Amino acid sequence: MSWTLGQVKARVRALLDDPQGSYLTDDFILPLIAEVYEDANSQLASTQSSYDVAVVEVAGIAPGTPNLAALQAGAGPLSHLMAQPQRIDWKAAGEDPSYYRLVPNYGVLPDLQPQERMAGWEFRGNTIWLTPSSIAVDLRVRGEFGPPPLTSDASALTTHPRIGYVVSYGTAALIAAVRGNGPWVEEYESKAAEGMDEIMEQLVRMEQGQVRRAGRQTGRRG
Repeated sequence: MSWTLGQVKARVRALLDDPQGSYLTDDFILPLIAEVYEDANSQLASTQSSYDVAVVEVAGIAPGTPNLAALQAGAGPLSHLMAQPQRIDWKAAGEDPSYYRLVPNYGVLPDLQPQERMAGWEFRGNTIWLTPSSIAVDLRVRGEFGPPPLTSDASALTTHPRIGYVVSYGTAALIAAVRGNGPWVEEYESKAAEGMDEIMEQLVRMEQGQVRRAGRQTGRRG
């Protein structure tokens, strides 16, 4: 079972002898937890582990929209897309999902006049570019998505069931270093490293016969 952000916060505070959060307030520790979580995920990604495939639906793309850059930025539904989509489907906005049909990946988009459909797409500059559509459309994007952001205490750290352990001890070590507590830094860094080693070893074992996975689904399933 995945750790939640609330569980990580509680563990960090317990490790640093501040269970009530007197000085380890949310404003103080949440950015540090996010930093350690991002670093841990980057380390896993560097092992060439793949992220889980998700299908994310984006509704009401306005006529003439040239690309999905706005949806791939910030907190957009496609902001955690890690690589070129595997497949994109389209339908007229508001139609039943049974009307979804494949959008061809042209590789290089031709110059086309707007049409009452989504004729094709390409992935350029880490952005999904579209042929012009004269009608509003809904799109369904299939691809590898990284873990969703931690936005509330109920948010799950979904990369791996043990990643919350790594993030808890890594965050505690980071704060202990700021506060000049050398023994805690050494102990908690060691615990975080041990946890990461366990995850990496498991991924190596999983590689025997199947693709390694280092991420969970995000967004709506189609």
